[in-house]
This record gives sequence, structure tokens and C-alpha cells, in this order.
Amino acid sequence: MAKLVNTEKDGFDLIFNSPIFILFFLPVFLSLFFLSGIKYKNYVILAGSMVFYAWGEPRFIFIVLISSTIDWFLGNIIYKSTVSRIRIWAVVLSVSLNIAILFFFKYINFTLDNINSVLNFVNINPLIFAKVALPIGVSFVVFEKITYIIDIYRGKDKPADQFISYLLYIFLFPKLLAGPIVKYHDIKDQLNKRLVRKDDIIYGLTRFSFGMAKKVFIADTVGELANQCFALSPSELGFANAWMGAICYTLQIYFDFSAYSDMAIGLGRVMGFRIMENFNLPYISKSFTEFWRRWHISLSTWIKEYLYISLGGNRGSKARTYFNLWICFLISGLWHGASWTFILWGIYHGSFLILEKLFLLEYKKKLPDLLNWATNIFFLIIGWVIFRATSIHHVKQYLQAMFNPFFWTGKYLYLSDNQLFFGLLGIVICIFPLLKKHNLNHIEEISKPNSEFKYKVLLGTVLLLLSLAKVSASSYNPFLYFRF
Repeated sequence: MAKLVNTEKDGFDLIFNSPIFILFFLPVFLSLFFLSGIKYKNYVILAGSMVFYAWGEPRFIFIVLISSTIDWFLGNIIYKSTVSRIRIWAVVLSVSLNIAILFFFKYINFTLDNINSVLNFVNINPLIFAKVALPIGVSFVVFEKITYIIDIYRGKDKPADQFISYLLYIFLFPKLLAGPIVKYHDIKDQLNKRLVRKDDIIYGLTRFSFGMAKKVFIADTVGELANQCFALSPSELGFANAWMGAICYTLQIYFDFSAYSDMAIGLGRVMGFRIMENFNLPYISKSFTEFWRRWHISLSTWIKEYLYISLGGNRGSKARTYFNLWICFLISGLWHGASWTFILWGIYHGSFLILEKLFLLEYKKKLPDLLNWATNIFFLIIGWVIFRATSIHHVKQYLQAMFNPFFWTGKYLYLSDNQLFFGLLGIVICIFPLLKKHNLNHIEEISKPNSEFKYKVLLGTVLLLLSLAKVSASSYNPFLYFRF
């Protein structure tokens, strides 16, 4: 067998929901930020971002710095050169370097494990290699670095005026580890020209507090139950446990990831940045097409702008369009992690999107909205089982339990009052918006200061204090998307 040396870290202590971040890092950082003059604020943010990232990834930060410096020079070459061949080669070099970084740190273990599986099958001694640790946030960093280069090549933007502005775009700590994925052309004007207003500070801290509560009260609570269910053996699982675990994970991944996005957007607003929204009530979707306009918006728009269009988009035949779409979601699945389950999840979603374009969307128009929603959430839950399972075999076993009502009982799992309350609260939060009509193009956020806003600020303060009390007495719970 291959000798595997696991070098992965146990955790990232300086995370948004940790006491050390809220009680130490954030107060010190904000004090320095607000006390510094206008021309020094970006330096404070960059220094704070470097400390934040180096705290968890002291080795990988040098790789990001070196590759970012190379990208900076290549971006200037692309912009200034009038020779088409030089510009193309500069783009190819930058994109290839970034993909190589992503492949080595994220996919080399997966690739070598699969090579060893083939070698074992043909009775050849497997390769001996050391496990490569997955740096936190590597997928998000690489995508944003590629964005910068492609924007310059396409003529959307010129390079950042200063190297510090470019580094600030890459290292801005609120979005650094798990997004939202910020495209350079969306933030370029904010890097050097932005206002930090009192209303933005209040809004940002309130948004952060609500995100904190979503994470520690709902996501972490239902996540405990989801982990128990997915850890059961086939003989212990049973129909009821299987569905309970699937529904809990469906809630966990939404409240966990949207909580991080809320906290990132809130912290960015405190510093004057307006980072794009990443979620828009995804579980009220009545189709997979609508779901991907509401879920992880920064990723879906990135794939559309930088991958789907590059493949040809919908400019060719219908068959070519569907193939491009399918490839994009296959890559989306692989982007989430080096596992066959993620690849299968990408294929699953891509296949539904193609079927909807072929005939399902037209057929759905004839059905009641409630039925469309119910069938869509059903298949989304199945998809999350694929996403959460540890292997293809695990997917098969888990789905068999979900579709075998004759084996109702499995191992008895104690359901605490907290798990029941916050699970039901999560379901209500996700489903309640169905009672109102929501414009897909309008993403709701905490309203401007008014009488209602004041109550939200008060509620946010209370939630933050309660959240701090909970995390101080509980074990470490990293955000799910840190592993992606």
C-alpha cells in the first residue's frame, strides 16, 4: 500500500466565529483601521489580512505572494503589449501557473490515489507519496487571480494602479477564505476610492452578528445531527434517520455557507467595501435553473463569465450549448473538492439543467407552483446527499435507506430540544418566503436605517452576545466551505 503522510492542520483558529477573532483580532484591527488616516487605511487592511491568513496558512501565504507578484507583472505585460502573441502567452502562463497551484494542492492526492487504485488492480506496487495539505481558501484565491488576468486581457479593465491595490484585492480578509468570489471589475473602483460611513459600519456589524447567529445556532446545531446520521452504518441507518440526516444537512450547508457570506459582506461594509450578495432565498426555487441563480451566486456568475463563455456559451448548436453547460457543472463539482462524489454532484446538477432547457421548464409551467417547489426541493435534497457522502458506495447505501420505507427504524438517535427547535426554525426561515412573491433580480438585505432597522441592530447585538457565549462553551466548528 502507498505510504500516506497526512500533513493537514486540525483547524483554523482565527475564524469569524471564534472568540479569539471577535474579542482580540477584530477589535485591534478596527481600532487601527479607524484611527489611521485615509491614505493609510489600505495598508492597515492589507497588513491585517496578511496576519489573518498567515495565522492559519503560514506556508501557503508565501506561495500566494510569489504567484501574485508574477500575475501583477504579467497583467502589466498583457495591458501594455501591442503584440498579440505576447499577450496570449502571458495569459496562458498566468492561468497555467494558477491552475498548477490549484491542481497540486487540491487534486494531487486524489490523482495519485486513483493511480494507485489502477496499479493495485493490475498487481503493480503502488506509488509512495506524502499527503499534500489542502491550504484553506485555495480555490477562491486561484479563481480571483485568474479573474484579474482575464479581465485585463479582455479589455474590461486596466491593471491596478498600485501593487498594494492588487494585493488588497487578493488578500482582503473578509472574503479570503470562503468567498464570495469577487471579480476584479466589480471591486476595482472601491480599492482606492470608497467612503466609510456611520450607516455602513452599523449595517456591517449587524449583518455580521446575524451571520454569526445563523452559524452557531442553526448550522452547527443541525450539523451535529447530520454528522451522526451520515456516520451510521447501513444496518443502523433506517428510513427515518436517513431522511432526518439529509434534511439536516440541507439546512446545515445553507445556513453555514450563507452565514459566512453574511459575515464577510458585513465586515467588508465596515471597511467601505460593497461585496456582492451570494445567496437569494435558494430554497424557494422551483427549478434547478432558478436555484443556481439564487445559490452561491458569485460562483455561478464566475463560471458563466470565465468558463461557459470561453467554451463558446450558447453561440453554437444546441448540442454544443448543452455540452458546454454540462462541462461547466462537472468542473463546478470538481471545484468543490477532489472526490468522485463531488464530480457526481456536478454531473447531477448539470444533467437537471440540461433536461430543464430541453423540456422540463416548459412542462413545469403547466404545473402548480407548490408542486414545482416540492419536487425541486426533493431532488435538491437528494443532491446534497451525494455532496455530503464520503464515497460513491456511501451514496448508494444512503439512498437505499432513504427509499426503503419498510426499514423505518434504525439506531435510535436522541433528538435534543435544541436540535428540534433550531431545525424547525431553519425550515421556517427557508420556506416562509414562499408566502410572498420575490423578484429574482432583487436581493433583500437589511434595510436602511429606520425604526425597524434599530430593532434589527438591537437584535443583532443580543444575538452576537449569545453566539459568543455558545462558541466559548463549545468545540471548534469550522465553516464547511473552508475545505473547498
